[in-house]
Amino acid sequence: MASGHSTLSLEDELNCPLCRQLYSDPVILDCGHNFCRECISKKWEAEKLARCPECGQTFRDSSLKSNRALGKLVKKSRNISLNLKVKGNKPYCIDHEEELKLFCETDKKLICVMCLDRRDGRSHKAHNFMLINEAVEIYKDKLKVSLNTLKQKKNYYQEFETKQQEKITEIKDQSNKLQNHITSEFSKIRTVLDEKQQSLFSDLTAQENDVLTRMETNLRKIQDNLNRTQQMLSNVQKRLENQDVYAMLKEAPLDDKSTEDDYHPTIMEGNLPVGIFQGPVQYRVWKEVVDVISPVPAYLTLNPSTAHPRLLLSEDLTVVSYGDVKQDVPDNPERFDTCVCVLGSEAFSSGKHYWEVQVGSKTEWDVGVVKESISRKGHTTATPDAGYWIVWLRNGNEYKATTVPRTRLNVTVKPKAIGVYLDYEGGQVSFYNVDNMTHLYSFLDTFSERLFPYFSPGINDDGDNSEPLKVLPVRCHDE
Repeated sequence: MASGHSTLSLEDELNCPLCRQLYSDPVILDCGHNFCRECISKKWEAEKLARCPECGQTFRDSSLKSNRALGKLVKKSRNISLNLKVKGNKPYCIDHEEELKLFCETDKKLICVMCLDRRDGRSHKAHNFMLINEAVEIYKDKLKVSLNTLKQKKNYYQEFETKQQEKITEIKDQSNKLQNHITSEFSKIRTVLDEKQQSLFSDLTAQENDVLTRMETNLRKIQDNLNRTQQMLSNVQKRLENQDVYAMLKEAPLDDKSTEDDYHPTIMEGNLPVGIFQGPVQYRVWKEVVDVISPVPAYLTLNPSTAHPRLLLSEDLTVVSYGDVKQDVPDNPERFDTCVCVLGSEAFSSGKHYWEVQVGSKTEWDVGVVKESISRKGHTTATPDAGYWIVWLRNGNEYKATTVPRTRLNVTVKPKAIGVYLDYEGGQVSFYNVDNMTHLYSFLDTFSERLFPYFSPGINDDGDNSEPLKVLPVRCHDE
C-alpha cells in the first residue's frame, strides 16, 4: 500500500493541471508553469487570450516552448508504470498475476517474484532490483533533485534573458540618440545652406531688377520715338497720294529739319555680375558652413621637447621624419628615449576635436592619442590600459588597433591620410580614411587626464619608409 501511494504522489506531480493526466508533450510558459501542449493550445484558442491558467500572467507571444526535461521525467514515470495491472489498489504482473513488489533497476520496470526465475531467458535474477517502495523513494528524490536543478537552470537562463533584453534596449536607445544627433547636425548645415541660397536669390533678383529697369526705360524711349516717326511717315504718305495738287500745295511743306532725327537711340548694355553667382559658390558657402561645424578641424603642431632624438621636425613643426643620426638634444623628462615618436603641442581635457595626418605611401606609422602620464623612458606596451589609443600600420598592409589582443583592421583602400576624432566627455577616439572618410576603428573608454595627439613615422626600413608624417593644415578660417 505504501508503494502504491508513493507512485500515485509522484504521478500527481507529473500531471497536467488542465487534464489531470500525465503530461503529453509538455510545454513551459515564461511564468514557469507547465501544461500539455494540446491542453494549453485549446484553452488559449477558446479564450482567445494567451494567459497562464495557474497564475493568470498574460503573454504577448503565444508561441510555446517544449519542456524536454519534464518530458523525460514523464517518460520515466510511464516506464515505471509499464505492465502495471491493478486489482483494487495493488499492482499486479500481467504475466504471472502476482503482485508487483520489486523494481528491476537494470530494466527500469516493475516485476513480481516470479519474474526473477523465468524460463524464457528473460529472468531478472542477475539484475539489480529492490522493493518498490524503496525504488519509489529513491527515484522520487532523484526527480526532486532534477526539478530543483531545472528550476535553477530556468532562473539562470531567465537572468541572461533579462540582461540580453536590457542590452537590446540599450542598443535601440543608442541608435535613437545617434539618429537624433545626425538629424541635428545636418539640420544646422541645411539651415545655413537654405539661408545662403535665399540670400543669393535675393541678391540676384535685386541685380536683375536694377539692370532690367534701366534697359526697359531705354526701350520705352525708343518705342516712343518709333511711334512718332511712324505717325509722321503716315502723314507724308497721305500728302503724296493726294490727287488735288492745289490742296497739296496749299498745305505747308514739311520743314527739312522736322524730318531729321532729334533722338539718337542706343542699345543699353547690361550684364549680371556672373562672378558673384557663378563663381566658386560652393566654396564660398562652404566657408560659411564651417561656422556650424563641430568640431572645427584643429590646427596642430608637434612638440619638439617630446621628440625622440632621431626624429627630425620641420621649422613649422608640422612634419616629422626619421633621421639616420641620433641628435644631441637634452634628455628632459618629457622626451621619449626609446619609442620613436613625438606628441602634439596641445593637450585636450574636454570637448570634441578632429585632425588629419598625411601618411602617404609609408609602410609603417602610428597615429592616435595618449594620456599625459604615459612612460616616456624605456620600452612600454601600447594598450588602452597603459594610456594608448592608437592605430598603426606594419609591413605596408597590416593595420591594427592597440587593443588586447590587437584588433586587425579591415582596410580595403590604402589611406593616404588618417583622420583622428576625439570626444573627451563621450570617451571616444575614432579613426578615418581621409580620402573617402570611411571609418577604420573606434575606441570607447573613460578619460580622466589630459590627452595628447601621438605621432610615430617608424624607422626608415632601408629607405622604404623614409617618407615623413605631416599634420595637414585642415583649419578652414583665416587667422
